[in-house]
Amino acid sequence: MAQAFHPATVLALKLGFIACLFALLGAVFLARWRMSSPSAGGTVVEQPIPFSHQHHVSDDGIDCRYCHTSVEKSRFAGLPSTDICLSCHAQLYRDAPMLALSLRPRRRWF
Repeated sequence: MAQAFHPATVLALKLGFIACLFALLGAVFLARWRMSSPSAGGTVVEQPIPFSHQHHVSDDGIDCRYCHTSVEKSRFAGLPSTDICLSCHAQLYRDAPMLALSLRPRRRWF
């Protein structure tokens, strides 16, 4: 019985399959790396402004996803930037002493 494909075609198909396999493994590795926590597990990150989840979530009814934008995309909620806080606090409680540092314009490094 004659071969269905030329030996060079079979080699190209095998190499293409191996390349696709490596590309898939690389994509999985990249996705897991991108979703990993930027800090060591269990490390407490100091917050620049005192914060109460009880007040914001239970009392005010703010959804977690408003501040923690990456919670549905990765395995950690992340620490929201002060820009998210200031979307409300630029109008509310402007004179609070604890917000005085965050209301000043900041220098951006990017």
